[in-house]
Amino acid sequence: MDAARDRFTLEIVEAEDLKLLECVDTYGYTCHGHECGIQVFPRSYRLENLLRAHFFAKASHTSSCDVVGEDDLRSRGKKGSVARELETGPGLSPSSLQLVDTRAIVNGQVMQDGTQSKGGSRTIASSGETRQRPVSRRPANSIRPICRAFMEFPYDRHLPLHIDGIQTSTYQMVFKRLRSEGIEVLPRQRIFYAELAWQQAYEATEGLVVPLNAGEWHEKRLTPYCIVVQRTRWSQTARTRLDNELEIARRENMAAKKTKDARRTYAFFIGTQNPENLSHFVVNDQRLICTVHGKLIFPKQQ
Repeated sequence: MDAARDRFTLEIVEAEDLKLLECVDTYGYTCHGHECGIQVFPRSYRLENLLRAHFFAKASHTSSCDVVGEDDLRSRGKKGSVARELETGPGLSPSSLQLVDTRAIVNGQVMQDGTQSKGGSRTIASSGETRQRPVSRRPANSIRPICRAFMEFPYDRHLPLHIDGIQTSTYQMVFKRLRSEGIEVLPRQRIFYAELAWQQAYEATEGLVVPLNAGEWHEKRLTPYCIVVQRTRWSQTARTRLDNELEIARRENMAAKKTKDARRTYAFFIGTQNPENLSHFVVNDQRLICTVHGKLIFPKQQ
């Protein structure tokens, strides 16, 4: 499972985001499926784990749990539309992006100073309002589940998607692929994406530079698009989490290419194009960059 429900806040938590916590309550999560709620446990969530984090269950899910059918839904979603299930499903296709301010809570109680304790931390909306469990497509707190939905449900990219600052309003139009047909001027904000390059990310004066396998070819040499991550204000945990994710993704991509696997690893981000160097896009929020490994499908237009 890529996500679970925090049993105190009822918020759906991405497994990869556990790597941002100094302490993780391994007993603090439940299945987010319909009328299920069995306890699930995080795995590979430590920063040193060069595997993608996930949740697993020791007990059986209830008969009405829709999470049990997620793998089947993903499989069917690669062959045709499953929009009806996504509209009422377990949150596989987020409806919007909500970058809420957060503060730490411990054992269900809000810490007034916002600091973390040895008991671990979770987050709630800064408004303090109690959130009800969603009955339909839910908002996402980072672009990761949105990008995963874009990859996993190619026949349902007509579904609505709202992101502040992006004028288009469907999955099909919100995403913009960076290609190897020359460096473009891209003034309109999108979720940009491209296959991750084999070259490792490197530190530069402007930030962490992440090369992509797209850009402009000249005399058999590629001038790549790059993501420049400005993260001086990030915590060391957040910096390490991104470093490890990029290394996992790079290894995934190389292994897939060498074994002739059709899947590839793509970097997704919302960033600002540098007007002085159009091949560079600046990102400064850890929630606006992620990687997804999978097969990119473009269905034929009906």
